[in-house]
Amino acid sequence: MRQKGVAVIMVLLVLAIVAITTAALIKRHQFSQAMTSQLVHLGQTKAHIQGAQLWAAQMLTTDRQSNKVDHLGESWAQLTLPMPVEQGFVSGYITDLQGQFNLNSLVADNQVNEAAMGLFKRLLEQQKLNPQLSWYLVDWIDRNVETEQQNTLEDAFYLGQAVPYRSANQALVNISELGLVRGFDQATVAMLMPFVSALPQPTKINVNSASIDVLMALSNTIDINQAEQLIINRNDRYWRTSSAFIEAVLGPKDSENQHQWSALAELVTVDSHYFKLNVAAQFGVAKIQLESNLHRGNNGQVTVLSKIYTP
Repeated sequence: MRQKGVAVIMVLLVLAIVAITTAALIKRHQFSQAMTSQLVHLGQTKAHIQGAQLWAAQMLTTDRQSNKVDHLGESWAQLTLPMPVEQGFVSGYITDLQGQFNLNSLVADNQVNEAAMGLFKRLLEQQKLNPQLSWYLVDWIDRNVETEQQNTLEDAFYLGQAVPYRSANQALVNISELGLVRGFDQATVAMLMPFVSALPQPTKINVNSASIDVLMALSNTIDINQAEQLIINRNDRYWRTSSAFIEAVLGPKDSENQHQWSALAELVTVDSHYFKLNVAAQFGVAKIQLESNLHRGNNGQVTVLSKIYTP
């Protein structure tokens, strides 16, 4: 009887081991299937996004070939509603980065760009921020370690931090780099984010896509009422030349406003070369978003400067 009892126990143990092993194999198989499905879905989602990027580039190229003026009434500037695709959707929009102030315009050929500096100071004052921040940023961008203004200290300030580091002494690569510059805390950066960009080279403001805040920062003569009227006029009829915009702001050029005309002409344009593409796509259970910066050359050819994928 004792031997029979032992035999029964051994059989039960074997069955238990078999059951546990089988369950583990089934679970592993299910996990493997889920992983494979997820990878397939991610791959297809990324393919949708890449297709959207090619479509956006083609749209910008066609636009350049048809005209030399960029404005918010063009097809590239229209918000694309979610477009159904197999097992998901794709949506996106293009933003004119030259509708914002390019912070790298503050320094040209390692010299302070006075016109751009004036614009940035006005923009800072509009947002109730210290205009001195403009000098801190210039010292961060220019290629020397000497301060452009007394009391800015440049590297001495950064080396004195809890975690020492040096100023970049080169153009900003990404707008997030602002957080490393003296005085640009998280709240300040967030406040400026809608109005500024960091492009590879100095650029002018496209007045056909600039926001009301950026338009006001172009000149001391543009107050809130005139800026609002400029937006209304632009919506009815975009500016085809920079001169048309300047005349709308200052009136016909004459001996009295000639200096203001010249200063404003250094800052504005009606065509753009830099754009930002935002795309969101879903396929099955996978979702991906893409933010990429695009450059369009004079011949219309579009190149991708940077791209960031996020879930």
